Order: sequence, then C-alpha cells, then structure tokens
Amino acid sequence: MRPLFVAVVLCFLTVPMSLAGPRETIIGENTVFCDSERLVCLRGTLSYYSNPRLLELRSRVQKADGQGLLKIRLVGDNANGHTRRTVLEVRIRGRYSEIVNSKLITDHPDVDTWRLESISFEPGPHD
Repeated sequence: MRPLFVAVVLCFLTVPMSLAGPRETIIGENTVFCDSERLVCLRGTLSYYSNPRLLELRSRVQKADGQGLLKIRLVGDNANGHTRRTVLEVRIRGRYSEIVNSKLITDHPDVDTWRLESISFEPGPHD
C-alpha cells in the first residue's frame, strides 16, 4: 500500500506545469491607467496569461475628454534578452463609467511577462 501512495504523490509532483492551466501575470490590478496628457483615465485590471498569450484589460472610464483611440504600449523580454513590444488598442466613446474590456493575443510567444511602457490617446472618431 505504501509504494502505491508514493507513486501517486510522485505523479502529482511531476505533472508538467503546462497542464496546470495558464499562468496569470497581473500588470496592474484596480489601477488607474491614464495617457500622458491625462485626457483619458481608466480604472481596472490589466493581466497577461502566458499559455494562450492573452493580454486582457477589464476596466471602466474614470475620465474622458471625448471619444477616441487609447493605445496601451507594453514591453517584454524573452529568455534570450531580446525586447519585444505590443500595443493594445481600445476605442472609447468617452462616457464616464463606460465599460472598457479588451483582449489581445500577442505576436510574441517567447515573452512570459509584459510591463506597461506608455499610454497615448488619439481623440476623435475612429472607424
């Protein structure tokens, strides 16, 4: 009975991490994200799930001077030290408390974590 117990415990300890599900990295949780001129501010959470390479923004508009395109630029490094960049673009209507949820699958599968580089806002209607 004891060898069977040891075998079961070893199986659980040696299960590959990829089977455990996607690893989530919180870039900002319940954080205010504003562009450099503070025309638009969002409050929410920005996360990255490394297994599906998914960036996810869950937020609400705190301040907006009208509609436009918000560009959230992120930077990350791979295991070889090469820097990668990606942009999460979000169209907003510019209304207070507007829900802003967006997802992006990055083009860089070799990056495990991302960090916020900058946020910019382009006012006006965008198609």
